[in-house]
Amino acid sequence: MATTVPDAAMGASEAAGLAAHEPIFAHRLTILTRLRFFFKIWYIKLRVGFFFRLMRLIRAAKLRKLLPTYTKYYPERPRLENRVFLPSNAPPGAKFPLLMVIHGGGFAFADPQMDDAFNRRFANEYNFVVVSLNYRKAPINPFPACVHDTAEIARAVLADMTLPVDYSKVAIGGFSAGGNLALAIAQLPGIKENVHAIVPLYPVVDFTGKYKGPFRTTKDGKPDMLKNLAPVLDWAYIPADQDLSDPLLSPICANREQLPQRIFFIGAECDFLCHEAEIMAKKLAGVEEKEDTGPGWEENGIKWKMVPDVTHGWTHVEQSGDAEVERQKGLDALYKEIAAWLKQ
Repeated sequence: MATTVPDAAMGASEAAGLAAHEPIFAHRLTILTRLRFFFKIWYIKLRVGFFFRLMRLIRAAKLRKLLPTYTKYYPERPRLENRVFLPSNAPPGAKFPLLMVIHGGGFAFADPQMDDAFNRRFANEYNFVVVSLNYRKAPINPFPACVHDTAEIARAVLADMTLPVDYSKVAIGGFSAGGNLALAIAQLPGIKENVHAIVPLYPVVDFTGKYKGPFRTTKDGKPDMLKNLAPVLDWAYIPADQDLSDPLLSPICANREQLPQRIFFIGAECDFLCHEAEIMAKKLAGVEEKEDTGPGWEENGIKWKMVPDVTHGWTHVEQSGDAEVERQKGLDALYKEIAAWLKQ
């Protein structure tokens, strides 16, 4: 039975045990601003959707080797396609660790297919069963629809005995908005007690604005493009009367007891979101008072790694020439580190 309700951030059972907090509400935007954001978000959605379709058509032959083993629709969300990746050389009867992955896209764009390269690598090279979790998109489906969708599908995956999974080894990962959703649903009943680790990659964790901070520009002096886009994405995702300090929206407001004990945060040095993710990692690890913890550390089950000289979404944006060679080397090392940490 579902424990979420469609018109509230938390059902009664989900609210139980979540920390009380002082509500913070967003400032209401003017009608002109809301109208401008409305047209901008739909313009961006159309452009992004067209770009993905075009690139997938152009690169169809290359992408074929990354395809999932099969796709699956769970009755809890029968219109949402989820992608299942099994290790390519899995012997009959073998059981593997489970990694559920949630894609990014500002809660408004993209789909699980954008993570196929990551998911196929973790299945084939590191012997995980990987299931990508889909969700409905803003602005038609604002918060908490994404939380409900991913939570219900995660629960369905955890109950799916057809998967060759060792359910004592379950993790959730996500990129950007997907990292936010991974941290959100891991607080909920039916998931929290069954998930042993989280890997949020460059997640957005703070919508209150209390933990925003400085970030480094790229080598050519350009700031993260996400900074200017964030107000539009926030407007599309967050209802006007929403408490911004709800830990299902801003996971940085969650306390240690609400989350699984092992979390590996990955930040990008030139990312608008890097500072808040590091603050959350320090807060959960109990080292928030330490100034100089460096770009990588691990304390009390919390691991932090800041990847130098990269921007938001670098894991998915191909470069050219030597830059792409270096990017792939960095990803090889990072993904190997994540896989080893998950298997500890």
